[in-house]
Amino acid sequence: MNNPDRRKQILDILESQKEINTVDLSDRLGVTGATIRADIRELEHEGVIIRYHGGIKLPAKTKQPTAGENYMVRAITHVNLKSAIGQMAAGLVGSGDSILMDASSTTYHMIPYLKNAKDVTVVTNGIHTAMELQRYNNFKTIIILGGMLRPHSGAIEGVSSKEMLGRLSADFYFVSGNGFSISSGLTGNNFYELELKRMCAERAKNIVALVDSTKVGVDSTSNFIETDKIDYLITDSGADCNILQSCRDRGIRVIVAEV
Repeated sequence: MNNPDRRKQILDILESQKEINTVDLSDRLGVTGATIRADIRELEHEGVIIRYHGGIKLPAKTKQPTAGENYMVRAITHVNLKSAIGQMAAGLVGSGDSILMDASSTTYHMIPYLKNAKDVTVVTNGIHTAMELQRYNNFKTIIILGGMLRPHSGAIEGVSSKEMLGRLSADFYFVSGNGFSISSGLTGNNFYELELKRMCAERAKNIVALVDSTKVGVDSTSNFIETDKIDYLITDSGADCNILQSCRDRGIRVIVAEV
């Protein structure tokens, strides 16, 4: 298990039991105390855990994580919803397809379910997404868009990304945001990342919005993909049925993951 995998597992453990003794954590992961202490220092530096004498715990959650916040925090939020949505999304991908994936933690949860699709080309601006994809051997090519890596977010953005993207195309673009509503479509907070998402949408034959029920009916700062441009909306069974029906009435193919 490499460092990012182990630190993600530490956060998964904390998400389920809220706090843990460091000795117990070391035994559970089968690594030395020195290794665990190094992981704890890094996670504490990133602000995603609180360390106390003899153990660690998650900080109090005061609000919904946003796309600009620490990726590890977002990665352990609403995991059951994201995993169910990811499984539905992966079912759209066929062997030989080319797909674009954004840097969101929701699209990240597609990856384990893509194992049955062969010779798939993936283009992404997500460093965590690319690192997870490379663990599997069924992909034809994994292309990382170049540019600047945003601290803690795992997203790459900038002019270099846009120049690279201009030479690429895809069958599907799998994308999430901070919110989705009928009036605004997909919305988010970070202007520079949203510009890249708009360009990705232009390079794909099908736009697939992955939005869990906590974001359906929610508007964020800026629109980046209008409702009528979305081909598929994949959400979970907690989403507002009236909003989903409005999407169907507009010709959007709605897929609901039962959770």
